[in-house]
Amino acid sequence: MAHEVLMPKLSSTMTEGTITTWLKNEGDTIAIGDPIFEVMTDKIAIEVEAYEEGILLKKYLADGESAPVNSIIAYIGAANETVPPQMPSSEATQPDQAKQNQTNTETEKTAPRTNDQMMRTIRATPSARRLARERGIDLTTVQGSGPKGRIQALDIKAINKQPTVEPQIDEVVSESALIPWSPLRKAIAEKMVASKTTIPHVTMTAEVNLTKVIDLRNQLLQMIEQRTGERLSYLEIFAKATMIALKDFPIFNAHATDEGIKRFSAIHLGIAVALSEGLVVPVISSADQLGLSDLTTAIKEKTRKAREGTLTNAEMSGGTFTISSLGKTKVKQFTPIINKPEVAILGIGGIYEKAIFNQTAVEVKNQSFVELNLSFDHRVVDGAPAAAFLTKIVTLLEDPLGFLL
Repeated sequence: MAHEVLMPKLSSTMTEGTITTWLKNEGDTIAIGDPIFEVMTDKIAIEVEAYEEGILLKKYLADGESAPVNSIIAYIGAANETVPPQMPSSEATQPDQAKQNQTNTETEKTAPRTNDQMMRTIRATPSARRLARERGIDLTTVQGSGPKGRIQALDIKAINKQPTVEPQIDEVVSESALIPWSPLRKAIAEKMVASKTTIPHVTMTAEVNLTKVIDLRNQLLQMIEQRTGERLSYLEIFAKATMIALKDFPIFNAHATDEGIKRFSAIHLGIAVALSEGLVVPVISSADQLGLSDLTTAIKEKTRKAREGTLTNAEMSGGTFTISSLGKTKVKQFTPIINKPEVAILGIGGIYEKAIFNQTAVEVKNQSFVELNLSFDHRVVDGAPAAAFLTKIVTLLEDPLGFLL
């Protein structure tokens, strides 16, 4: 009897999944534990492994197509078994059948495999698989550097490929080109529209003189690198100052819900990470309990996982306040969009220099500055406390000894 392959429910809020790509074709032999397709949730793309062995008899969805959770999207069975030519209705899926192919990202459980089956499974992150397909690289020839030899995107990037010959461009160039929504880009778009259209955003901007922050970083740089192997960046210092300020203004460490404003005692800090295909926000749980060394380690680790595509749903859930930094850019200020249901987000512009006239010494010298952009939910908080909160962050950064109080 052919076994149903169901659209998995990968989070408590997931009602529909989108196939980003099939990793197996109809007619392929499937072993238990083989990754057979990649599905996009409302947060990330996750590989789904087979819970049965046999032949992939039928696929009912193409890449980029969606279906409700627990829908039958494929069949695995013996060769020449008969399966429905059309996708069965979701009502035909029984509750006990829905257990066959569900991947719970909170527990990350997988079916037991024999040694032979494990040898046939190529362990690779979704981003590595995608990059390998784009570059025409056979994953069986790649040595993975991740846990248990898992192939990561950086392993694919490290492979030197022969340069390809660019096709000759026709004299007549098309005036436009349609770029279809990728599943991740579509999920981001829907979330941004929901946030911007349901939350009355107000954004305030303040300038910070970074003279003392730069001095502090220079003093701690070698110490933290020796202790953690990671290089302290300005982002961790900005994050630390923000969390200290949140203790004095806890209304900003909250969620806006239909029932009311839910404030949190612990700060679960979201750090926006830009990827080539979109933006993800890994969360540092109880970040307010971490010193600069541990905070540096946590942020660097989550950032790496984001870029390797190995973050789990749990690692991107439960944030109470988010920071979005433009890093080494020329952009001074912007309007960050609140990560719903949070009530505020801090945007950090690029560092810039400007001349300061010192009347006492009668001289002009350059100093470094950065602009902080606080977007807040005007339903939850008014302008005066928002200004006081942002001023507190600026004060801490311009006199970092306050970190020790």
